[in-house]
Amino acid sequence: MKRLDVSDEAYTNVTNILASIAKPFHVRKGEYLQRAGVPATHVYWLASGVARSGFFNRDGVEVTLRFYREGESATTLTDLINGESGMPAVQFLIAETPIHGFTLDWKLACELRAQNEVMQHYHLHLAMHGLQTLAQRAYNSGETSAQERLAAFREEYPGLEARISQRAVASYLGITPQYMSRLRREAEASAAQAAATVEQARQRA
Repeated sequence: MKRLDVSDEAYTNVTNILASIAKPFHVRKGEYLQRAGVPATHVYWLASGVARSGFFNRDGVEVTLRFYREGESATTLTDLINGESGMPAVQFLIAETPIHGFTLDWKLACELRAQNEVMQHYHLHLAMHGLQTLAQRAYNSGETSAQERLAAFREEYPGLEARISQRAVASYLGITPQYMSRLRREAEASAAQAAATVEQARQRA
């Protein structure tokens, strides 16, 4: 709610409305919620677990766009809109951990939204948040170093690094897993050096 800047009342109202079309689902780690090349028809609300969205570039290299965690709807909005006319999805959604949650039929959700002003307001905030996230992601990818991108990832997704694979993080940062290992070693060495400096200063005092 803080990320989306919506009230507790609005969140509760929207949740109650969508409960009428929600269906529970469970997937194991590594399973796809949405495949590229297949029309997207559902939104996936995560009660537990982590999902990752991305696509394959022209060279067949996997590019990660973002991660979804508990309390978030894993969805690729453009693919859902295109899916209304049967166009295949460009992005994929994959489970980075086991996931429990609820699926929502996109067309039914749209019909409910058209009938409810609170849902329209809520989804406007949701769309704006998604656009801001993508804009920041584009800036981080094009204008910052790998070290800065790693720092930004850790700030945006606190605690997530320990829950997912190093390969997934490297894909998000646009680097190789080998370089990711190097960044971690450098960060650990820097932290150890800083701790040693603090300890030395404490002993002198």
